[in-house]
Amino acid sequence: MCTILNKYIKILALLLITQSFLFSQEINISGEILDIHSQKPISDVNIFIKDKNIGTTSNIDGYFLLLIKNNKQKEVTLNIKMIGYDEQTISVDLVNTKPSCPTCNVINIETIFLHKKDLEFESVSIHSHKNESKQISDITISGSELNENLKGNIATTLINYPNIGINSFGSVVSKPSLRGFSGDRFLLTNDGDETGDLSQSSIDHVITLDMSEVNQIEIIRGPRSLAYGMNAIGGVVNTSLIGSPNVRVDNFYQRISLGKESYNNGIYGNIMLYVPFKNNQINMFLSNRKTDDETSAIGILDNTESNTSNYKGSFTNYMKNSYINFIIEDFNMDYGIPPNPGGHITGVDILLNKQTAQINYHQDIMFNQFKQLDIKYNFIDYIHLELVNDSVNNNNIFDIYDQGNYHVALAKETHNFKVELNAKNLILGFELNKKNFEPSGFYLTPETNETFLSIYGFQDTKNTNFDLNLLSAFRIGYLQSNPTTTNFQYTQLNIETSQIKKRIFNTASLSFGIKKTINKIELNSWIMHTMRPPRVEELYSDGPHLGTYAYEIGNPELEVEKIYGIENSVSFNGKPFELSFITFYNYSPYYYEMAKMGDCPEALNWNPLSGTSHPCAGSDFIDWGSGEFGFLYKYKSRGNKATIKGAELNLKYNLNDFFLSYNFSFVNGDNKTTNRPLSYMNPTKQILTLDYNKEFTNYKLRFSKIHSQNRLGEFETYTPGALLTDFIITYNYKIHSIAIQLNNVFDEKYYNHLSRIKNITPEPGKNIHLVYKVLF
Repeated sequence: MCTILNKYIKILALLLITQSFLFSQEINISGEILDIHSQKPISDVNIFIKDKNIGTTSNIDGYFLLLIKNNKQKEVTLNIKMIGYDEQTISVDLVNTKPSCPTCNVINIETIFLHKKDLEFESVSIHSHKNESKQISDITISGSELNENLKGNIATTLINYPNIGINSFGSVVSKPSLRGFSGDRFLLTNDGDETGDLSQSSIDHVITLDMSEVNQIEIIRGPRSLAYGMNAIGGVVNTSLIGSPNVRVDNFYQRISLGKESYNNGIYGNIMLYVPFKNNQINMFLSNRKTDDETSAIGILDNTESNTSNYKGSFTNYMKNSYINFIIEDFNMDYGIPPNPGGHITGVDILLNKQTAQINYHQDIMFNQFKQLDIKYNFIDYIHLELVNDSVNNNNIFDIYDQGNYHVALAKETHNFKVELNAKNLILGFELNKKNFEPSGFYLTPETNETFLSIYGFQDTKNTNFDLNLLSAFRIGYLQSNPTTTNFQYTQLNIETSQIKKRIFNTASLSFGIKKTINKIELNSWIMHTMRPPRVEELYSDGPHLGTYAYEIGNPELEVEKIYGIENSVSFNGKPFELSFITFYNYSPYYYEMAKMGDCPEALNWNPLSGTSHPCAGSDFIDWGSGEFGFLYKYKSRGNKATIKGAELNLKYNLNDFFLSYNFSFVNGDNKTTNRPLSYMNPTKQILTLDYNKEFTNYKLRFSKIHSQNRLGEFETYTPGALLTDFIITYNYKIHSIAIQLNNVFDEKYYNHLSRIKNITPEPGKNIHLVYKVLF
């Protein structure tokens, strides 16, 4: 009996000792961290337990020891993070993993290899909704897919994606329309920062973005979009640039891009230099682009040439768990607006300059759930001049401005300060934005100062009870718009002097959503409420706008625009077949637009030089005395009830080296006040793409069916449909990347419904676009 009892006591003691080790109050995890290519140790790497304030760093030999006290878990997830390297996560089984020695509580996970953030050309082309906190309708474009679509601006680059149209005044002056939303009803950002130009205020103002500097484009929708701005109902187009301080190199690198396209005889080139020394890195970017007049299926479109230069330098000092980065940029461009019988029959020239100075501070932290802190200050000094075509022989914008040889000058200074805390699925931030808008010349809008304060947040929480993700976001804002009338003469204006006064707008944008995955099916649903204060031009504009051939009249009594939106989507990912279906609906009780006050179709065939009077002489919807020939159509800000709704269907099939994709998209907008369709809604679009991959080469045949647009807004005209064919070849091998686009192969004559000059010319005809990139 005693022997049996002693046997059970020994077994019990052994179990207690084992249990004591497994769930002891203290467990250590050790390991070594090396660079996967050099095999050298990496010091100062952050190793921390996911969702806990427990962490350590690696020493000069790459070794680390992580102490876990009061542990009650059977498994932990380690986050391995180092600036300049890809982040890595490792799960450690505390129960079944044996300690490195019988008498110690140290679990050795041996060697961890880290990859440097890749400067090479990506093999992955396009991926949607794969990362956490992304929606099914989100899109990410990079690598070969970006090269296959890369054009001179962001709008023409995105045209082959669902429900994206192009608002244009010629190809150079093109801006995207997302699901029928344009202007500042969607956001365009560079690495999360605003562009600082005037592109969202008028169709003739270009986006000051050098596409040859872009290495990724994200289209972000749903709650996460409010982390970028309050007016994100149409989504966010966020570009990532090749000179980001997040990319740290250990050797000198050069990145060269060259491009050529035929329809406008365009040529461009740039060079990016990465120069590391000690704990610092200098990046230098130099870029030039030149285009001639563009051609269409019916001939040359006069005064559509452009010249662009962009020079940028940055310095980054990398510290143990942080970096500080300084950026300066000088962006210059001159371009033409084509002739229009409704304004200037010789066209308009626009010159612009944008100078940027930016400071970025990044710190890896362990504060509650937050893992990083980012502080940014961005100063942007922007100016552009509008002149009658060939009215001056000097292209120096500052000389012309000093001499006063311009028709309109628009300047804007922007000071933006932002503080943001980030975790994996959590964002909390504060933003202060101050703008000074200063017009001069024959443009009677007062100088205006704007101050905008906002706090914002986003969270993606896993609900284990229902096995779904709950998403929420907010942005609370305060905007003060303060016009100055000192030394400003108001005579013969459409706005009373008493109406030019300080306005204050309070805004609250909110969004909530859910994500649910059931085997191979994912379900997304979100609602959003956004509030957008009116722009300076929408409030106080009163005068001719040369570039748009319009006399624009603001409305100082405009209130905050409100839009309510909902999106529902479902996707199925069952290799080799993928499917997604998305629907969206937006309603605004107060949707404002700069609307044309009247039209004179008879003037389309009227020659101002014929000696005859204007067919609509004396009409009150025309400002007499403005423009090259003494008249411009009047446009006035107004608010309406409106709805915008639509759907998107995406199908993909992958069979070995063959890939087939099809997408269908449509959007309808209705003005409930006037009981007719909204103006400038992009037509229904279908795109069928066939891909074939052979080693380092991809062959793509793309058919785009652009439907006719017969849902016409006020003063709009019918636009016929078209079938376009593109053939693209891309080649990626080691440090080289080549993309050849053959666009509109059959020189189809087609018209863009969103073009402001579609009554003059169709879109560009056949085109060959070549892009070559090399990194060494």
